[in-house]
Amino acid sequence: MSTTIATQVSGAGTVSEKKPNKYVGKSPLQLSILRLRRNRLAMVSFWILMVYVVISIAGNFNVFGLRTAAMEFSLDNRYVAPFQTWQHIFGTDNFGRDVFARVIMGTRVSLFLGAAAGLLMVPLAIAIGSLSGYYGGFVDDIMMYVMSVVVAIPALLIIMSLVQIMGRTFFIIALAFAVTGWVGLARVIRGSFMQAREYEYVLAARCLGAGDARIIFKHIMPNLFHFVIVRFVLNYVGVIKSEVLLAYLGLSVIGVPSWGNMIDESKLELMANNWQNMIAATLFMFVFLVALNIFGDSLRDALDPKLKNVINRVEN
Repeated sequence: MSTTIATQVSGAGTVSEKKPNKYVGKSPLQLSILRLRRNRLAMVSFWILMVYVVISIAGNFNVFGLRTAAMEFSLDNRYVAPFQTWQHIFGTDNFGRDVFARVIMGTRVSLFLGAAAGLLMVPLAIAIGSLSGYYGGFVDDIMMYVMSVVVAIPALLIIMSLVQIMGRTFFIIALAFAVTGWVGLARVIRGSFMQAREYEYVLAARCLGAGDARIIFKHIMPNLFHFVIVRFVLNYVGVIKSEVLLAYLGLSVIGVPSWGNMIDESKLELMANNWQNMIAATLFMFVFLVALNIFGDSLRDALDPKLKNVINRVEN
């Protein structure tokens, strides 16, 4: 019999159809979102990051007087111990400023600084890496020479020089991190483009008359986006940790509390057995970096085109 039986007959005589796969017909982006949502650890990390975003926005707009409490001096309330009063959950520092309010304001600085550095770094790395890998030849030689020059100079020296010359402003510090952080991603994109430009689908698109811009951004770049995610997360983590080092050297953002400034201030307070700034800043930083790394890795896996058919095997 040549026909295919699509149903199964149970022992009781009833006919039951095979349950359809609800993932069939989904777009690659929808499949990526479904893969990400099935990862419970990734979702927990996502909501932790959302909490950080919400409290940073609250600090920026002075909700509940957070900015005022973080900047207001009160010498009568110096070195209040953590959890001693509900008004100062994490205690106060040597100037009587609320440590909890200051760590929230530091969250705002770290989140905005890492995001700004990443948004400046990623377009630069994509542009240089894609042009170098796609065209090759003379263009590749120039781009590789620029990368070699940037890598040859220690990143910390470049950051310190830019901050010293142009000022310790938020934008200048983010620009300094972007200038020193784009080379790694550009090299990864360059190597991937050198391989992808010889693939069949790229050659077919070129034969059909597709322009270079369409081939780069429509056909090749979407397959490399998971590399961009990984590098963005690594750069974000590096910016937050480097800001602590800049604060220790006295080159961090002026006039606003940050995690780096709090850790720098705590080095004198520890001798007096006051751990408020150190514990609060390191605790908030640790939780944020762990959540960011977990979510970044999960997002990379969800966007990887090699895994696009994995979720189709979950339900049959």
